Amino acid sequence: MLKQLFLYLFIISSILQITGEILQNDTLIFLFKPLLMPFLLLWYLYSSKKYQIRTSIIIALVFSFFGDTFLLFVYQNELFFLLGLGSFLVAQLSYVFAFNRDKKRGKLPKNYIIGVSSFFFLYIATLFFNIYPNLNEFLIPVIVYTLAVGLMGITAAFRYNSVKKPSFHQVFLGAFLFIISDTFIALDKFLYNSHLTFASLIIMSLYIVGQYFIVKGILIMKK
Repeated sequence: MLKQLFLYLFIISSILQITGEILQNDTLIFLFKPLLMPFLLLWYLYSSKKYQIRTSIIIALVFSFFGDTFLLFVYQNELFFLLGLGSFLVAQLSYVFAFNRDKKRGKLPKNYIIGVSSFFFLYIATLFFNIYPNLNEFLIPVIVYTLAVGLMGITAAFRYNSVKKPSFHQVFLGAFLFIISDTFIALDKFLYNSHLTFASLIIMSLYIVGQYFIVKGILIMKK
């Protein structure tokens, strides 16, 4: 079936892209990084019935593709970092919309809401505190993006008790891995001046697995 084919192509592209990161082989990275999100998107589309397809998930994966592609050219011009950041901002907000849509009123204990919100606030605040001195002209874009990242984590957590447990667990895991991936991007660029050991390998590994689990968790809702 086509959905299995696209899943296999996503897995193969992921392995080859990660291999490129390990070997520091630019050819593998440039060839397969832009293929990751298109294959994941096609797997999502062919795994959902037409009336079940969510525009917000499509937008998130399409702009993740743009983000992946723009970040390949950061070495040429810092403008590509801002373009990548902007693309992933749209992707994050699209996920926020998708996750928030699943939340049902009155399903969450007050202590859970406070605990989750406090955790992500402290997480984002701690990250921002560490990178703030080196942000310079990136200050405003990074503030906006980190707020969106935190909101994505919160809305993923707020699906608790509103969807099937496997869907909640996988989407939350995927969102959190995505957040950790973004954390390493920020630390590498603004704290370690792009010299953090194994940064690219860690970032891409977490990002790929995170995106996969988000999509897989959304698909579970339809089964």
